[in-house]
Amino acid sequence: MRVLERLDTLGFSRFKGLIDIIMPKKERRQSKIIISYIRIHTQLNNAFNMLSKDRCRHAFEYLSLAKKFIRQLKFEEEKLYLNRILKILNELLKNKERIIAGIRKEEASDPFHIKTFLLLAQNICILRILKINKD
Repeated sequence: MRVLERLDTLGFSRFKGLIDIIMPKKERRQSKIIISYIRIHTQLNNAFNMLSKDRCRHAFEYLSLAKKFIRQLKFEEEKLYLNRILKILNELLKNKERIIAGIRKEEASDPFHIKTFLLLAQNICILRILKINKD
């Protein structure tokens, strides 16, 4: 409690009020959602770039990270879009071993159209960022 009292004597409550004026709660929430989509997009992009014979296992690690991150998000208004991305990730992760075997057999192969699925998930992220930023 003493820390809060000290912060308040330094004008912390006034500073917090100033932040609320500069960036209202709605804008802060939108920024958090946009940052979340950027994080998801980054993980998907990393996975896409690692779809080679030597690094395809690492690609699935990035997909797992993206899946964990999405499950931690609590944005109800984005649930439909996040579930769509999760559905894509679940499908890819479910067939992980067969996909890896296909890529290792022939690097140019695209078993289960994994690259198309990843691009679709990335596009969902980008479109949501654009839509949220427009509002």
